[in-house]
Amino acid sequence: MKKIMMTMAAAMVAVAMNAQNFYAGGSLGYTTRSYDGSTLNSTFRFIPEFGISFNENIGVGVELGYSSSTNETSDPKLTNSTFTFAPYFRYTPLHIGKVNVFADGKFSYSANNNEQAINGKAEDNKTNTWGFYVQPGIAYNLNDKFSLVAKFGNILGYSSSKPDVSGAKATTNFQFMNLSNAVQFGFYYNF
Repeated sequence: MKKIMMTMAAAMVAVAMNAQNFYAGGSLGYTTRSYDGSTLNSTFRFIPEFGISFNENIGVGVELGYSSSTNETSDPKLTNSTFTFAPYFRYTPLHIGKVNVFADGKFSYSANNNEQAINGKAEDNKTNTWGFYVQPGIAYNLNDKFSLVAKFGNILGYSSSKPDVSGAKATTNFQFMNLSNAVQFGFYYNF
């Protein structure tokens, strides 16, 4: 086991030494909806991202995400929190001046917890979701160090969700050209 771990560590160091560029960044978002001054629901999202570019076209990275939403309109009140781990392979086929067009082949795992308060007693419903997605994006390089990034829905996607209870059945979802998802804006700092 020790030899395997040492070999893996040596391989990771070799890959990092051949990398052209390291980047770190991500996105942050907050949404709230209200009616006549009363909050109905709100969502907070934080998605840090880290990656390595091996050349101008090929790279790998990972997104670590956390989101939390609260629905005040229902009785009982619903609270949802999600942690996501999503490593990806990035291909950047188009470079036009300061603009790079890319596509991420992403594997994603999410642990979701829906909490519902009934008569003052909290009830948790946990769900595990995994999936594969191809997500297009654009990066605008402000200078050598900073880039603005936008990611758009999914060109292709497959996911499977299963509640974390005994005997639960999985729900699968297939997506093709689903660009209706919210656009995700962020930034990168290039080392």
